Amino acid sequence: MIKVWARLLLNVLAWFLTMPAMFVAVGALDQRKFQPLFENIVPITAAILFVWAAWIYWRLVPTPRIWQRIGYLAAFLLGMYLLGAGALWVTFWGMLMIHGA
Repeated sequence: MIKVWARLLLNVLAWFLTMPAMFVAVGALDQRKFQPLFENIVPITAAILFVWAAWIYWRLVPTPRIWQRIGYLAAFLLGMYLLGAGALWVTFWGMLMIHGA
């Protein structure tokens, strides 16, 4: 059985890789027939990623005493913020390579 921290790491890695994958897929669909749906894709994507991050925290971060829980929350938020910034950077460069400057 996979340990809790390994499952947390795998879920966060999947969360990180989802942002570039979603934007590449949406970019491909946006050039086709689905333009009305994809006009608001950034808030939709942000909401999906936010709910997924909340689920990861709720399911996989241990629930010790309240002060440790607050510390875990601060560390999780900082880590997800940094991973989100990194995923945005990867997304930007990926889209730039696909679509050009």
